[in-house]
Amino acid sequence: MPRLFVGIGLPPAHQAVAAGLVARLRPLACGPATWTRPDNAHLTLKFLGETDAARLPDITAALGRVAFAPFPLAVAGGGFFPSPSRPRVVWAGLAEGADSCRTLAAAVDAALARIGFAVEARPFAAHLTLGRLRDASRGCDVRGMLAVLGETVWPPATVEALTLYESTLGPQGPRYVALARFAGQEA
Repeated sequence: MPRLFVGIGLPPAHQAVAAGLVARLRPLACGPATWTRPDNAHLTLKFLGETDAARLPDITAALGRVAFAPFPLAVAGGGFFPSPSRPRVVWAGLAEGADSCRTLAAAVDAALARIGFAVEARPFAAHLTLGRLRDASRGCDVRGMLAVLGETVWPPATVEALTLYESTLGPQGPRYVALARFAGQEA
């Protein structure tokens, strides 16, 4: 069964910034970590998990009915999930576009709920996952990482589409393949 999620793909300029940022964060991490490959950089709107391939036509039809206008996106800053004192995930945040991403995620959630997917229980937090830290007890340089996140300059972007991705897990980390892209429409 394919492992699916709905997200916003990032343009090549953002992938290049993400690559440079990860290179600067890597030496500050506590022990082993899994870093997001630049070509996998995205904002997740909804994770569907392992899904019967027979449901793909219904999923694509539901996502095709999600209406949204393109909106500006500005990546800036970042932090840690669940918290800086227990850093497990390093992420970059949004200075602009977080509310629009939240609205889009809610629309995706509602569209998929109509075809039987569970409504997301956790509140949506727009972020770009940069890495997963496997042993936060070793003492990450949290201040150093926050400084690097804060001083990184990202180019402006416009969200023009949402994408249905398949995620294949492998020894080199996940590989994402775009299965379908759904363009926003000007209002």
